[in-house]
Amino acid sequence: MHLRDAIYLADGLTPDAAQGSAQVFRTQADGTMKILSVDLKEAIAGNPLENILLLPRDRLLIHKSPAQVDPATVYIKGEVAKPGRYPLVANMRVSDLVRSAGGLLRSANPDSGDLTHYAIADSSGERVQAGHQDLSLAAALAGAENQNVPLHDGDVLTVPQQAGWNDIGAVVTLRGEVRKPGVYGIRSGERLSSLLQRAGGLLPTAYPRAAVFEREEVRELQQKNRQEMIQRLEQESTVVKTAASTTGTEEAALQQAAMQQRQRVLDALRKAPISGRLVIHLRPNRTGFEGSPDDIELRAGDSLMIPKQPGAVLVIGQVYNANALTYTPGRNANWYLSRAGGATQLANKGAIFIVRSDGSVTSGSQGRFWSGGVLSATLGPGDTIVVPERPVLGSNTFKNILTIAQIASSAALVAAVAIP
Repeated sequence: MHLRDAIYLADGLTPDAAQGSAQVFRTQADGTMKILSVDLKEAIAGNPLENILLLPRDRLLIHKSPAQVDPATVYIKGEVAKPGRYPLVANMRVSDLVRSAGGLLRSANPDSGDLTHYAIADSSGERVQAGHQDLSLAAALAGAENQNVPLHDGDVLTVPQQAGWNDIGAVVTLRGEVRKPGVYGIRSGERLSSLLQRAGGLLPTAYPRAAVFEREEVRELQQKNRQEMIQRLEQESTVVKTAASTTGTEEAALQQAAMQQRQRVLDALRKAPISGRLVIHLRPNRTGFEGSPDDIELRAGDSLMIPKQPGAVLVIGQVYNANALTYTPGRNANWYLSRAGGATQLANKGAIFIVRSDGSVTSGSQGRFWSGGVLSATLGPGDTIVVPERPVLGSNTFKNILTIAQIASSAALVAAVAIP
């Protein structure tokens, strides 16, 4: 029996069989294995040099066609119904690939497309020159020869999105003391002054200084920064815990107190709400506001709440009577602090700070040498005095972290309280 006879007895080759080289595995008399390579196409044609005589126990291995094992493919990415990898068929063009991917989505830019070629040999053996090619997809689908170009193995067709498509359906929320509060659609590039004008402006009862503007991107950034701060505090706590186990009784008690303090700050940071507040400075009227740095460009998901005048000043932290005190014009922080019973023994008096009603923070280092410190600052309605806790122990690095953590948790808490 010859090789061609064996193929006929096996009902012939399958459609995906490779008709090039095939191998015959032959066991010799001494038990060793020998491999014979034959040209399968020539053997089937009856070429006596390839259509060899088979022996008992011979095994014939016929491979799959390389085109079936690793077929030529092209890729389409972007704004089509089914982006992905597609087989490259004969004479395939850009329009064929777009239609195979389900066509263009409404979000696609039909006048723009990017076709990338790679320097590899295609199925015909011709080496394609690498590079990029700008195309009009609309013209390619209409059959324009100079745009509906042939595709090569490995090509990537990118279908870009229309500019501003993500802004379609974008809305912002306006609440509080405006004439027409509600949810408003916004166009690309619209600014806050335009929104306030569409809403009819502010009511006479509005207190624009305490306006709370929230943005999702700011909320995400605050969440990330808070997590990093929590990790740094946890690392400091691990160092203190290790030191506490190797020191004497008195120092160990201090270390224990420091650990408890760190834990309180960590708990406060974890529980403090993430406001996403972006500090802006509104004016009672629109004069001078339009086009100013505070007239920010709106983005999808933004919200603005304009409250009535709060009528109170908040004093929180290490004071004997943390409370909201009735606002009295012209009074400074020291006056309000004294009416809250003053700072406790645990207070860090040198780190007292004020969270203004607009969200900005006035710390003890601002104006200390010429105005008598932060306690001499005149307060307005809705301002908050925060008296932080004094660090028990720790390096200067930890003290800085502790102060920042207390400012962050207090500012977030004040912002959450300001939003009804």
